[in-house]
Amino acid sequence: MKKILFPAICLMMTICLQAQTNFREISFDQAIAAAKAENKLVFVDVMTSWCGPCKRMASDVFPQKMVGDFMNQHFVNIKIDAEKGEGIGIAKTYKVDAYPTFLILKTDKSEMARLIGGRSAETFVTEVERMLDPMGSPDLVKDLYSKGDRTTKVMKYYASIMMDEAKNDRRHYEEKMNVVYDLVIDYFNGLTDAQRLDPENMFVYADYLRSTEDSPAKFMTKNVNKFPAESKQQILDIIKRLYEGEEYALLSGGKDFTLESLNIFKKELKQLKLNSDGGYDNSLKLLEVFNGDSNNYIQMCRQLFNKLNKTQQTAMMQGLAKKFATADEATKKAASRVIREQLPDMDYEMIGTAFYAIMDLERKGH
Repeated sequence: MKKILFPAICLMMTICLQAQTNFREISFDQAIAAAKAENKLVFVDVMTSWCGPCKRMASDVFPQKMVGDFMNQHFVNIKIDAEKGEGIGIAKTYKVDAYPTFLILKTDKSEMARLIGGRSAETFVTEVERMLDPMGSPDLVKDLYSKGDRTTKVMKYYASIMMDEAKNDRRHYEEKMNVVYDLVIDYFNGLTDAQRLDPENMFVYADYLRSTEDSPAKFMTKNVNKFPAESKQQILDIIKRLYEGEEYALLSGGKDFTLESLNIFKKELKQLKLNSDGGYDNSLKLLEVFNGDSNNYIQMCRQLFNKLNKTQQTAMMQGLAKKFATADEATKKAASRVIREQLPDMDYEMIGTAFYAIMDLERKGH
């Protein structure tokens, strides 16, 4: 039995390694030497131990097969901590002052390109792919777009560039992102069904959906079984994230809804088998009374708080603060008390959310 089991475990480990980005535990100079020998570029993930987006990239993005396959093909990948060892000097040499910063280097150690900040897997691969493409410079892509080029490659690059520009303009972020969403959906609406199922257009579903009501979202959920096998799991993952995001928007008060629209949401959860484990049950109970009697909703929040997962709890606290922002002082105090009662059991991250919600509810004259 042991002889059979051990090779099986090894095989599983090999598959896992092949499916994720291979960050080699070697020095910077060894990475340069390896890249020369393998005719690759060097990819450096400049991170810190305290950086939240760095951790999310490490846990959610780099382990994905689509990312690993792409990165391992083109790069010798290494991570360096900007506050430890040789990382201090490397960060200083390349003037890194934000984390994560991703450096793409030639084998002469010169910088070819850099990305700053976390991204989804699809956007990350698109951005790196564009930076490696001689036809991917922002000026050239924008020129092609302005001349009416709406090919998949140009649209993917153009949307990615515009998204990056929006992220770097906090003052106008939402306005600019809405423009990006609209242009991608316009592109999608002009595609045939066969093109919508093509893996080349996966970027639309992965990064440019605002809600379950967008036309690409409706197409994706209605045709989930028609996508090619290579895309199926990614589509299922996107649908799961999309509906979790919708739940968050509803619970946090970020999106208005009626009982009718809530029933549609519940019906879609059932059709897509997203609530087979009952994970949405308690949040749905809250949403059913969200627009009703205030005291009833506050009591329901108290009863269900510990039955929600951390994401749902965060959304519920934000929803309490938003829902009762203009309520009378007694109602706001009652809503705040629900959150205060949970403080002893909260972790550091949750306490931050709770603090701002309590502050909003207890601020006089708010």
